[in-house]
Amino acid sequence: MTTQQPKVENRVKAIIEEDGLKFRDLDGDGKLSPYEDWRLPVEERIKDLLSRMTDAEKAGMMVIGSHYPGYSEFLPEPTEDILNQNDVWRSHNPITSQEYPEPILVTSSTDKALNERHQRYFIARDNLRPRELAEWTNAVQEVAEKSRLGIPVVFASNPRNHVALVAQFGVSESAGIFSEWPSELGLAALQDPELIETFGREIAKEWRAGGIQKLYGYMADVASEPRWSRCNGTFGEDTELVTEYIAATVRGMQGEELTKDSVATTVKHFPGGGVRLDGHDPHFEWGQTNEYPTENALYTYHMPPFKAAVEAGCASIMPYYAKPVNESAPQLPEEYWQGPTTQFEEVAFAYNSTFIDRILRKDLGLKGYINSDSGIIDAMMWGVENLTKPQRFAAAMKAGTDIVSDMADPTELLKAIDEGLVTTEDLDLHVGRLLDEMFRLGLFDNPYVDVDEAEKIIGNAPLWEMGAKAQRHSVTLLRDNKDLLPLTLDKEVKIYVWATGRTKIDEVQAKLEAGVKEVWAGATLVDTPEEADLALVWARPEIALFEDDREGVSLSVDPRANGVDVDRVIEVEKTVPTILVVNVTNPWILSEIEPNAAAVLATFEITPQNLVLSLAGKDGGPKGKLPITFPASAQAVADSPRDVPGKYLDEEYAHKDVAGVRYTCGYGLTFDC
Repeated sequence: MTTQQPKVENRVKAIIEEDGLKFRDLDGDGKLSPYEDWRLPVEERIKDLLSRMTDAEKAGMMVIGSHYPGYSEFLPEPTEDILNQNDVWRSHNPITSQEYPEPILVTSSTDKALNERHQRYFIARDNLRPRELAEWTNAVQEVAEKSRLGIPVVFASNPRNHVALVAQFGVSESAGIFSEWPSELGLAALQDPELIETFGREIAKEWRAGGIQKLYGYMADVASEPRWSRCNGTFGEDTELVTEYIAATVRGMQGEELTKDSVATTVKHFPGGGVRLDGHDPHFEWGQTNEYPTENALYTYHMPPFKAAVEAGCASIMPYYAKPVNESAPQLPEEYWQGPTTQFEEVAFAYNSTFIDRILRKDLGLKGYINSDSGIIDAMMWGVENLTKPQRFAAAMKAGTDIVSDMADPTELLKAIDEGLVTTEDLDLHVGRLLDEMFRLGLFDNPYVDVDEAEKIIGNAPLWEMGAKAQRHSVTLLRDNKDLLPLTLDKEVKIYVWATGRTKIDEVQAKLEAGVKEVWAGATLVDTPEEADLALVWARPEIALFEDDREGVSLSVDPRANGVDVDRVIEVEKTVPTILVVNVTNPWILSEIEPNAAAVLATFEITPQNLVLSLAGKDGGPKGKLPITFPASAQAVADSPRDVPGKYLDEEYAHKDVAGVRYTCGYGLTFDC
């Protein structure tokens, strides 16, 4: 039993004093209940609290839904209130636009969420300023404190610490407030696991300062299918590097164990989402399968990062929407097969007991909980379409899933309880795992944050500069030109600056021009390449998950198919010496735009200012190494197995530039200065 007094804070209910120590009176009975006693082992506190909770309270804890302040721009009718006062129902999935058979509650009013539906896990999506974020999370925690048992709230978020020149809901809705680092691929380009552990440790301080305690991330998926739109969220295609990075982020964000200073990580998407059929994502019916054409690819390339995450103590794992299919080559030990000729149970991984209970829990040793991906009950329920919603809840729980995302309504789980499909003992098993996280994060003792500290910590200058330096170093020099690079920023030069791509490219162009003007003192921007001494072309192709991934439509890593005006790029390159910069979210085919460029570099999300500074050699200039292999052609992509990353394929798979160099995983030059 510990007797070291933690900080305890209540804003509504009383503080109990006993033996000279302070405790929160969460149930308001004036007595010290075991679950309120921070001196007791977590296991005893959980057991006591479960005995006090109703089945409805337990069911509410098993769904995690998006939640917003009342003034959020994501709400259909924002108000001036800090708390949301209205339930929001939609007829279409807000991310995929998929039509629901009947309207779905996508977010609750704060009061109903906490006191009627008994939710305690929320996904924060708004890009709030530090003080606003802290004030909002505190306000929600205060409502939770007023509830019958005073159970606090866990706020989760997708990553918030990466450059996003243009915001996109569900992809990069929160950026520019917390310290800004390159994308996950850009972090992988640094090939520095020690830095990544530091990254995790430092950004965790920002998150906790704002009242966010749980990260949906990072992705342990190995990018083996180049056309998958979510390659940009991975740490690349080198299984060993991905494994090291995932372990480093877990250690950094959580520490050796979960504490009041930790951010709990939800590593995704088990057992690896990179094996997409022609790149199609399982958000959609036509991309729902994980098919492995190469024997043992699952354990060789895709499973090691998840094993490392578990060994590092990750709080939870998120299975992907996809389902394994029996057209695959052998992947599992024979004793795990469903029958002599049937390797897999063809149900989505969140419903798949072989993968969740046997492999993840028993073999890999996961101690934490399973957090499903969004919409597995009412939208992406691959392999269990024939089940009712209550039956789906029961099936997912039986397989080992503990909490379902992105849901704001536990009604169907309550029906499963009423129908006898789920028992109180079942609920206790799953909710107990969730409570373990909440207790260890210190939320039962003090869920509140200091709004003044939030302003000091979030986006603080030293950490901001650390992220900016990582951006500059992540730039990868693929083909040098010593007559042009590094740039001399005080030397007068006429420069043509042009961004070409698809997503809000006019905004990108404006920011690129502004960034050049800000840091390149000698540059005079001109309107045409004919007027220029030098051109800086930033090609920003993109495969947009919710726009491009359509049934019967082939996905491509050709820049032409993804927003880049290739003919104009070539025209500029032939007119004036051109520094070609290619922003990498996928391994693009460079055979058309690379040969005529004077110099070629890759970026992985970077501010224009840091791009120019990197080109000028600040902090040594580009130091990145390719985290993925650029393919030689569309045919090379089509002929490659979707479950084997490019790093492990024959050298002929890779693009060869005009200097005869192949752009393989791990390749990158540095300035000779």
